[in-house]
Amino acid sequence: MKTATQLTKNGQVVIPQALRQRLGWRSGMRLQVEELPGGAVRLRPDDDGIIAQVCGILTEGDALSALEAEHRAEVEADARGRRRH
Repeated sequence: MKTATQLTKNGQVVIPQALRQRLGWRSGMRLQVEELPGGAVRLRPDDDGIIAQVCGILTEGDALSALEAEHRAEVEADARGRRRH
């Protein structure tokens, strides 16, 4: 899949929704950014970040409350993004 996107003044890039869904990438997910030869950039999930999040959920308090809070934050972030467009 090839598509064009725009770099914002804050250095943000929008990854198309269809691609995010296919890859299973969600709002707030940490990504590793790697510079490649020729000016290319590679993005991939930050597995260390995922492991740290899961460990944190398992060791701190109520896991269900943590998941619900994460979900609320994602819904709010998505709603803010829709309002901007």
